[in-house]
Order: sequence, then C-alpha cells, then structure tokens
Amino acid sequence: MRTVFSLSLLLLGGILFGQKEAAAEAYLDKVARDLDPGHALKIAFDYIREDLQSEAVLEGSGTLVLMGEKYKMDLDEAVIWFDGEKQYSLNTDIEEVYVSEPDPENKEFIFTDPIRLLQNYKETFKYRLMGEGEMDGTPVTEIQLYPEELGGPYALIKIYFATGSSALQSIVVRHKEGIVYTMKVAETERMEDPGAAFFRFSSEAYPYVDVIDLL
Repeated sequence: MRTVFSLSLLLLGGILFGQKEAAAEAYLDKVARDLDPGHALKIAFDYIREDLQSEAVLEGSGTLVLMGEKYKMDLDEAVIWFDGEKQYSLNTDIEEVYVSEPDPENKEFIFTDPIRLLQNYKETFKYRLMGEGEMDGTPVTEIQLYPEELGGPYALIKIYFATGSSALQSIVVRHKEGIVYTMKVAETERMEDPGAAFFRFSSEAYPYVDVIDLL
C-alpha cells in the first residue's frame, strides 16, 4: 500500500511538474530573498504533522531564527541549531543532543536545511503556479514544487502566499512515506545579530544533556 502511494505521487509529480513556470518565479524569488535578507530574521509559526497511514496528528508551535546559512529552530519537543558547519539536534524529552556535519553535496541535505530548501529553488525544483484559493479564511495563491532529484525524502511541497501582498502564509511538505508537515507563519520580525554562539548548542545552558557526537 505504501509503495503504491509513493509511486502514485512520483508519477503525478512527473506529469504535473515537468516544467518551471515563469509565473511562479516572482513569488519564489521573493520568499528566497525574505529568507536571506542580510540580517537576522525571526519567524514564529504553528505546525501540524499528519501521518496519513496511521491518521495520527501532532500539533504545536515554534520559532525559527535565520541569519545567512545559520539557523536555530525551537519546537515543543526539540531544538535544532546549525552554525554553518555543524548541526546540533536536541531531543528535550530524552535530554540528548546529536552533533553532525551535513554534507552539502548530499542530495538530501537540501531537505534538512530550511534555508537552502527555498533559496536554491531554481536548481532543486520544478514548480508551477496553481492559482488562487482560500486558507483559514484568507485568500491565498498556491505554488507547488516537485524535486528535480527523486532520491530525496519529499514528494511534493506546496507554498501559500497571501493574495495581493505576496506574504508567505504557509508551507506544506508531503513526505514520500505518507507524512505531511504544515508550517503556518504567525509572525516575522527583524532581529539584531544574536552572535555566532546563538547558533550553537551550549552545554552550559543544558548541563544535564548527553552529547552524542556523530562526526
């Protein structure tokens, strides 16, 4: 069942996303610029994780601070730092942090880094302007993206912009294994440079956490 589901998505993507529509690029160029504005940017968001196989749903909220290639993401159950070289993934429930060094040449790296995901969209995705609709009572414009490389974990990405202002409203990511992640943007604000240490795990701030080095 899962194999058929994944294959159907791949076939559908090949049909719908065999092109790069110029009409979508104005929206995608804007969000790429917004995610790398030359200063620190803080995004507050709500998220939903849906497992289409088990019908399990997890909801929560979080924040994402971006600055260049660096980021820090705070979720209800996890904190993830990336300082441009190393990634620190803290599981707050079991009090363990995993230190790794993602390979930028790895085709799946694009999907583990929320900045590069959209900044390099022209090299990574095929895309299409789907038109206007409504989300949570707000008129939105929908764009769908399909990965150029089929070896990554995601089958389809949908991005919704507020109609008229082109402000980013939400991102929906469909995993090949039937998991759907939705991030709804609640607020964005400019920040002063928080400093390099902000984007690294600190054992002083988390003295009881076990550090597991995967390097």
